[in-house]
Amino acid sequence: MAALQILKGHNEGSILSLDSDKLVLGRNADCGIVIPVTSVSREHAQILRIGGKYYIEDKQSRNGTYVNNQAITTRTPLKNNDRIRICDFIACFLEHAPATGGPEDELDLDGGEDVPSTVEATLNNTSGMLLEAQPAEKLRHLIEITNNLSRTLELQSLLPKIADSLFSLFRQADRCFLIQQGEGDKLMPRLVKTRRVADETNARFSRSIVRKALETAQAFLSDDASRDDRIQLSQSVVDFRIRSVMCAPLCRANGQAFGVIQLDTQDRSKKFSEEDLRLLCAVANQAAISLENARMLEETVQQEKVKRDLELAKKVQKSFLPSQMPRIEGYDFYGFSEPAKEVGGDYYGFIPLPDGRVVIAVGDVAGKGVSASLIMAKLSSDIRFCMLSESTPEAAIARLNNLLYEFTNSLDKFVTLVAVVLDPRTHKGIVLSGGHAPPYLYRPSQKAVVCSTGDSDFAGPPLGIMEDLPYDATEISLQPGDFLVMYTDGVDESENVRGESFGNERALKAILSAEPTNAQSVGEKLVATVKQHATGRDPHDDLTVVVVRRNA
Repeated sequence: MAALQILKGHNEGSILSLDSDKLVLGRNADCGIVIPVTSVSREHAQILRIGGKYYIEDKQSRNGTYVNNQAITTRTPLKNNDRIRICDFIACFLEHAPATGGPEDELDLDGGEDVPSTVEATLNNTSGMLLEAQPAEKLRHLIEITNNLSRTLELQSLLPKIADSLFSLFRQADRCFLIQQGEGDKLMPRLVKTRRVADETNARFSRSIVRKALETAQAFLSDDASRDDRIQLSQSVVDFRIRSVMCAPLCRANGQAFGVIQLDTQDRSKKFSEEDLRLLCAVANQAAISLENARMLEETVQQEKVKRDLELAKKVQKSFLPSQMPRIEGYDFYGFSEPAKEVGGDYYGFIPLPDGRVVIAVGDVAGKGVSASLIMAKLSSDIRFCMLSESTPEAAIARLNNLLYEFTNSLDKFVTLVAVVLDPRTHKGIVLSGGHAPPYLYRPSQKAVVCSTGDSDFAGPPLGIMEDLPYDATEISLQPGDFLVMYTDGVDESENVRGESFGNERALKAILSAEPTNAQSVGEKLVATVKQHATGRDPHDDLTVVVVRRNA
């Protein structure tokens, strides 16, 4: 007579004779074989005797019935030593019940003809229980996980594959979490997956267990988290019936943990072993490498995006500067501006006024980079508006200060500015300064460079630090052949490899050494000398030079 030997589950080790035509297996108390586990359906499966042969069929159960680790969907014939698995319950079908009752007699463990090889079925020598997954199957799943991890760097498609493989590898697991550590102590679940999809919305992990694994960078295993003295019993452990749990850290090359993989069960009869934990650690090591590669790729893509955005911003900012020099009879002009980074805070412009005068302005926003470039954009539009709408240059600069203050007050920024309102008919100019050095007057006939205002300390307060400030002006006169040279602190503060600043004295020497043929020759000489001084160093600051020459 045929029989079932229970290898794992309720009444483990017992042998039941199949002496009836129908035997129901399930959770109900009136079933022929009762499996008191909540994951088992009330009437889960049945064994039928038809014409002297035995068959098994699944009764549309929630978690399926397996024969030799293959899910069955139709009535399936049974043969000697077939393994029947229903959730945690495992039994062996025997065509002939053994004559004696000893466990060794009931199932030949020494490799007899009716017993599969150890690759197909392995018994734990200490407990006599069949492993949840056989060695060959574990190896297959491990290779599958490794292949999946190595084939993709897309996290959205990568993480669910990891979870599916882990559920196949650890059949006792009810829930799978992949958690990464965010800023500070924040824990960010990147993956939450349960065997039953309906359970995912309410699935929660134990923060105390996760933090322990993160802090120590050590794997964690517990037979029953609700009774484990190593962790403080938390509400999540109680509320979500966390029983056996294992947690493996995801570590970077320096050994620092940046996340964990946690698997847990909600059934007391389902427990993880140390062998399971070692296997999970192997998976976690592979997952950590793939996740780090995916993170670095994502950062690279983001950096490329930022780089493209900055390149576009550079083009936009360049459009704020003059595309060509003014064409005024008796004068020629030179302008150069180069940001220290992709975008900067230096400004220069030539603003024609309705009465024939022209405003030559040079500005410098405190700081560098994107924030400075935004203020520079506002400066370029506001100064044009103020110069065209106010009756005097002094009123225009005062109004410009108020407009900028509304913007810079909350940003802890300010702007230095020097402006010359030049009348090419009288060759006179009105000089105004808001925290910026006045222009230098280069007179080749005297081979001298002097401050155009006669006072190197002539400068009003920077723009944007306080409202309603007054600004004074002074008048200068340009003789034939004279040059006005204006620049930002990217010139005098430029440093060489020894950390020495270029300084104003070197700037004046460069101007004197230039061929005074036109504005371009003097401007290019000054720029070239500054760059030669700074060879081997990254730019210290944005560099802007403007030169105006009255033709001889």
